Amino acid sequence: MRVTERPHPAPDAVGCAFAGAAALSYAATIVIGHSLSRAGVPSATALGIRFGVAALAIGAVLVVRRAPLLPAAGERVRLALLGGVGYSLESTLFFLALGHATAAGAALVFYVYPGMVAAVELGLGAPLPLRRMLLAVGLSAAGTLAVVASGSRVAISPAGVAFALGAAAVFAAYLISGSRFVRTTDAWTRAAWVAGGAAVSSTARGLLTGSFSLSTGHRLELLAYGAFTATAFGLMFTALQRLGPARTAVVMTLEAFFAVVLGAAFLGEGLAPTQVAGGVGILVAATVVAFARAPGSAAPVPRLAAPVDGVAAR
Repeated sequence: MRVTERPHPAPDAVGCAFAGAAALSYAATIVIGHSLSRAGVPSATALGIRFGVAALAIGAVLVVRRAPLLPAAGERVRLALLGGVGYSLESTLFFLALGHATAAGAALVFYVYPGMVAAVELGLGAPLPLRRMLLAVGLSAAGTLAVVASGSRVAISPAGVAFALGAAAVFAAYLISGSRFVRTTDAWTRAAWVAGGAAVSSTARGLLTGSFSLSTGHRLELLAYGAFTATAFGLMFTALQRLGPARTAVVMTLEAFFAVVLGAAFLGEGLAPTQVAGGVGILVAATVVAFARAPGSAAPVPRLAAPVDGVAAR
């Protein structure tokens, strides 16, 4: 009798790859959004078109994949609320925070959301490896601090702290709700409905305030804005299905580092050595998450393979 080792899939590592790719896509939206803001495009116009393009792009992906366009029964209203209320509220609060802080100051407060997610998940009894999660959250927080604070002036008022903390809390709730209350629907179908809900909400806000216009120009940038958003949404929901909200939140702090790198590459902004070190810290945190096993999870079980007619069984 010969012992052969069963190939062991690594869903955590794959999930971390999805979350990292989502972080890169979100970072691209930060760079494009910063460019549109500097060009004077109103936020309601930019966000309405961004999410509208994203919803259409994800819908096209669903048609090609022959995936369902409608969420599972019982989850449609939840997904519409996640986009129309959750994601739109988070975006609005962060935008308000930027009015009372530098971008670095607002980002430093906002990126406490992985700690919020981990604390809530542990409080709800999620099977997380406590020591590894604390290590990962600490590393990602330290890395984010190095990335954000090294390259920009950090300033924030009490109102800015309140808005940024509100944005962080809403995004934490968004991640947890998306994982706990939407379990059956395909990840990309989820993404389409969240994008659609956010598009309706942002466009309605723009129409009510008179700040929405389709003749704003910057068409290529707006299309790219929507395309990267579509990718980010789809990949993030795929990661949530594999990792859960706490681990996904930790890995997605890579967004801060990727935004700095893309800003250096396309906007001529600098990249300090401490920012590179911070990015390494976040990568280490992601690695800790990737190889962390939930309490009680079993190790790979060897398979006994007996020869059958001189050939090992498969």
